[in-house]
Amino acid sequence: MLKFIKRERIYIWMAFFIVMVNLLSFGHPHKKDQDSIDRKSISTQTFKDMGITEQKVRLFFESKKPSAVFFKYSFFAGFFMLMAGVIMNIIFLFGRKEIIMNKIHEKKIISWGITDIFKVIIIVIFSGYALNAAGAVILRSAHFNMDINLRMMLGTFFIDMIAGVAILYFILMKYREKLSSLGIVLTDFYKNVLSGITAYIFILPILIVVLILSVLFLDKIGYKAPPQPVFDMFFEEKRSNVILFLTVFVSVLGPIIEEIFFRGFLYSAVKKRFGVLVGVLLSGALFSMLHVNIAGFLPIMILGVLMAYLYEETGSLVTSISVHIVHNSIIVGFVFFIKELLR
Repeated sequence: MLKFIKRERIYIWMAFFIVMVNLLSFGHPHKKDQDSIDRKSISTQTFKDMGITEQKVRLFFESKKPSAVFFKYSFFAGFFMLMAGVIMNIIFLFGRKEIIMNKIHEKKIISWGITDIFKVIIIVIFSGYALNAAGAVILRSAHFNMDINLRMMLGTFFIDMIAGVAILYFILMKYREKLSSLGIVLTDFYKNVLSGITAYIFILPILIVVLILSVLFLDKIGYKAPPQPVFDMFFEEKRSNVILFLTVFVSVLGPIIEEIFFRGFLYSAVKKRFGVLVGVLLSGALFSMLHVNIAGFLPIMILGVLMAYLYEETGSLVTSISVHIVHNSIIVGFVFFIKELLR
């Protein structure tokens, strides 16, 4: 026991710090929490609350604005994707049940384990608190007032970067493994991208049906969804450079970091300890829980399960990253569409 404490003392101290901060802040709402209570979040409003009507949508598409033309063709493309997904599901149900994937990888035994997952999580949470405290001190001493949207975006960006660096430290420095052990390989890159996009088109009708059923059920029991800060940021932000960075981060950088952690790092460790099935389900469930969205829990978990399956089949994160980027890009595109209607 003493040897363990001595060996892992840095993580024990960080965990102790995290617990103490949460205990001290328990029952004391932050200013941003009070602000979210005082104003109604746009991400919790219905189309009716926002003033979006069928006539308003029709008039928008009938206009000759470039954005209207872009979204018109985008919706056509989305419709064909959905129809293609329905056809693929019908063929799968009533035709051949075999799903052909790109099995190019060699099964490898990784060096890291579940303990390392907890260590990375502790590092990330501790770094989040440390960055928040350091940022507050620096901004106060410099008499610089940074708005909450920019602060939240930069904080999330740096935390994701820290998570990526921590994972690379464990893989490259501690265990002396190659990036390929995480699934970071470029072999058959385009085939894996195509496999990911095809798999997403296949799962898209299922995601939509499950999401609709989840929303209807939660509405029936009177559940009110909490605000979604990222969506509110998109709606409220006016600065084009911040919106561009936020778009790239949510659509590309975020999915890459999340796939390295959830599929390359976490799934591999859980699979090593408990097997493929538990690894796929647990990584999918934890991935969904991270998004803190009860209405979207099942659809996001299904998406997480799909991405773990793709990673298991191909041995490459390119497939799961492709799915993640396509999914997030569609959501961001829909947010921009709503934003255009609200202008």
